[in-house]
Amino acid sequence: MNSRLLKRALLLFWAAWMTIVTATNLCDALKELGWLGPSWVFASGNFAFMASTTARYGTPGWVNAILFLGVILWEGLAAALFWAAWWDSRQPAASRYVYPAFVVGLMLWAAFLLADEVLIIYAVAVSAQATHLRLFIGQLVTLLAVVLLPDGVATDPPKAD
Repeated sequence: MNSRLLKRALLLFWAAWMTIVTATNLCDALKELGWLGPSWVFASGNFAFMASTTARYGTPGWVNAILFLGVILWEGLAAALFWAAWWDSRQPAASRYVYPAFVVGLMLWAAFLLADEVLIIYAVAVSAQATHLRLFIGQLVTLLAVVLLPDGVATDPPKAD
């Protein structure tokens, strides 16, 4: 085991996770459009949640649809960049996609945190804001691990006499 393997595994995790998030939101959008039936279970339910949180401002449905499309595209871009970072990390040199992937991912969670405050969802859905904050922190810690851990083989700790 070595730190390079750990870094690659972390990048693979975020690539896979962002891909699943994108896919469930895309399926949710397709259900809203009527292209997938109501029995389709692989869908996030995030569109209805977003519509309920923006309702306090009387946001029209078409604005919610555009916002949701923007989120799906943003998540898809993050997923693609994490996949590129993971693929590029096969080489010992640092991946040129690491920073772009984390910038896009971190800014997504930052945008959600700002939206949480604007929409004041913490009064009705504390778990959403907490989730967005945990994801932001999780990606930030992962970035630090990927950038700061040295590449190399882990050595056994010195033995006590």
